[in-house]
Amino acid sequence: MTGESVLPPKVQYVVKSIQSLKPLPSSVTRALKEIESPHATAGLISEYIGLDQALTALILQVSNSAYLGYDRTCTSLSDAVMRIGFKRLKSILMASTATGMLSRSLSGYRQGTGELWQHSMTIAVAGEWLAQAMGYPDPEEAYVSGLLHDIGKLMLDQFVLADYAEIVDLIHRYQLPLWQVEEKRIGINHAIVGGLVAEKWRFPAVLVDTIQFHHRPAAARGNHRLPAIINLANHLASKVGSSRSALFSSELHPDTSAILGLSEKVVAHYEQRIREKLEFSA
Repeated sequence: MTGESVLPPKVQYVVKSIQSLKPLPSSVTRALKEIESPHATAGLISEYIGLDQALTALILQVSNSAYLGYDRTCTSLSDAVMRIGFKRLKSILMASTATGMLSRSLSGYRQGTGELWQHSMTIAVAGEWLAQAMGYPDPEEAYVSGLLHDIGKLMLDQFVLADYAEIVDLIHRYQLPLWQVEEKRIGINHAIVGGLVAEKWRFPAVLVDTIQFHHRPAAARGNHRLPAIINLANHLASKVGSSRSALFSSELHPDTSAILGLSEKVVAHYEQRIREKLEFSA
């Protein structure tokens, strides 16, 4: 981004808000460090997680998630860690700071309490399945990218609320995707903002890139496949589910099929499989 002094006032405010975000809690960083240890144990990791009540509740919630194929019988934190596995646990820990935020209502985007979290979980599950189906080497990256792909909306919600009528009018009158209208009205879009948040929390570059370019994967600086997978997941999951919000951005970028080497027949097949997976998990 260019120097902050020449940025539009709204964008300056967003950038300052991101800069003032708290770092990952010590309970999270200690657990992440322990996971990377060759001598990691579920018991010690559980002890670190157990120091944070909200984090404990999140891990138990995920370990009993029907979306992830689990039954609702896990009540012990150590059992939850074992059930989830260290790799998935690492993704959840990285996203944990954002999960409480994702459960909020968004007045500007017209999403009620929990709706953004539900959407994010859906894209995480769909993205992971697509990554596995297409032989992407690390499907866990797709999961956490899907979980966090819309985190930038939290920082833009107040500006969308102020310009709601104009934004909806531009979307419908000119058939523009939401992220382009955000740029016109606010000066920055939610995907770019999400990437800045991910950078603030020192996430791996591939996750930053994917969050930042999930609406235009060919613009990613490195790995194009992962942003394309999340773009496809967002598109297909929207066809399966429904959103009451007029600001639900689910367009399939023209470059996505080319990046992933997909035909219309294969996309239709993936849509049906994701429909089955999400309906079974509901």
